[in-house]
Amino acid sequence: MKLLLDVHIKRAAVTALKKRVAAIDVVHLADWRGGAFRNAEDAEILKLCFEENRVLVTYDQRTIPSLLRLWAAEERPHAGVIFGDQQSVPANEPGVFASALVKLLAETGEMTNVVRYLRRESD
Repeated sequence: MKLLLDVHIKRAAVTALKKRVAAIDVVHLADWRGGAFRNAEDAEILKLCFEENRVLVTYDQRTIPSLLRLWAAEERPHAGVIFGDQQSVPANEPGVFASALVKLLAETGEMTNVVRYLRRESD
């Protein structure tokens, strides 16, 4: 599975994930495609993620959910989205974030048009 971490997640999470799963294909939005999409519209990022079959991992629960509802109504596919939130899995703690994400990925199959949520490791 290929992942794109949004700007709300520390870049150090990429390293933390690779320490846990060496073969993981993960990139931070600030580095993805040379950083050209750091300030891009959500729809453009999701479109390109679908083209690359890359799951978006984001803490943006303000704008992404409404975009996903619109795309569902239009029967427009996406490669999958994994949401996090600061109360359950802090984005500024790369090790905690990486552990929660690796656990979720181990429980997850095909992600096309799927939305999942990060949980604390104890959940």
